[in-house]
Amino acid sequence: MATAKVNGAELYYEESGSGPPIILSPGGLQGVASSYAPVIDTLSQEHRVVVYDRRFGGQSRSALVVQTWDMVCDDVFGLMDALGIEQAYLGGGSFGAAISLGCAVRRPERVRAIFPSNIAGGVICDAYLAAKLFKSMDMAENVGIGPVVDAFDPDDRFSPFSPELAQTDPEYRKGLEAISTEDFVQVMRDTIYALFDGSYLTLGMTEKALKSVSVPAMVMPGNNDVHPRRLAEAVHRLVPNCRWAEVRPHSEEPEKYTKRVLEFLADVEANGGG
Repeated sequence: MATAKVNGAELYYEESGSGPPIILSPGGLQGVASSYAPVIDTLSQEHRVVVYDRRFGGQSRSALVVQTWDMVCDDVFGLMDALGIEQAYLGGGSFGAAISLGCAVRRPERVRAIFPSNIAGGVICDAYLAAKLFKSMDMAENVGIGPVVDAFDPDDRFSPFSPELAQTDPEYRKGLEAISTEDFVQVMRDTIYALFDGSYLTLGMTEKALKSVSVPAMVMPGNNDVHPRRLAEAVHRLVPNCRWAEVRPHSEEPEKYTKRVLEFLADVEANGGG
């Protein structure tokens, strides 16, 4: 199992292929590398492709800490450092799209281009994600941390938040349950404020931040309440020289997604990153 020590966490990752590197950030509060299985083989025919479990998802290991937008972006840069990658193409869907956009704003010199998809945000998106954290907070206060862990269900999008590793690692679970209820609740509360209490047009991104993106970009829309098409259209309008690709999420149209992404990256390479 390949892991990298990154910013106090141990991130599980997988990589394949060779060529200009791509890092794909998965969606959700605790996205997993396996969500990109439908597209890795095709993308890795021309690129070095890296996918990873975010610090509270899959096989990654992290102390229970407050998630912030700086943290999730720093995890990408830390993983790049661990793998000897100076500059990479960044993709991601939903929460992962916010990470790719956020990385482009924070460290543009490390980002060759971005191709965010299934853009998330708005009141329903924020309410849905915050509710998972609030449910964990409420359950911990009323019945304890153990039941929060027991309620984890990757197939139930409305299940409460808890680190996935607690499902398979008894020692990790023991440490998690040893946290005081007050501290656990405070982490959940602070994470809600850190991720959603801002003037964000899309998840994690203000209008000013979107206008400041300086790397080549291509956006692909979503089309539901959590991923409103209008938000992808706003990103396309606000990010300078942003391209548009009429492609559904990679899990729904993997062949069309990979074809359009590879065309975009080939064009960026042909133009020297411009």
